[in-house]
Amino acid sequence: MRRLVIQTQDVQALMAVSAGYARRILREIKKAVGKDKKKPVTIREFSEYMSLDYQEVLDEINGTYQKTSKAT
Repeated sequence: MRRLVIQTQDVQALMAVSAGYARRILREIKKAVGKDKKKPVTIREFSEYMSLDYQEVLDEINGTYQKTSKAT
């Protein structure tokens, strides 16, 4: 089953930031979309807020992201 929400550890891995900064990003997203602080942030909300491709973020979080490389 694919996950719908993003967690602090995911933000850390995707953005290469500390846990504290990852939590700050999630708080900013919640504030921007008008969510209660107890509600989770979805992967789509994170992707849109950070201007990242939703499918790439989703694949990376779910461990299905594969980089394409061109053979020379």
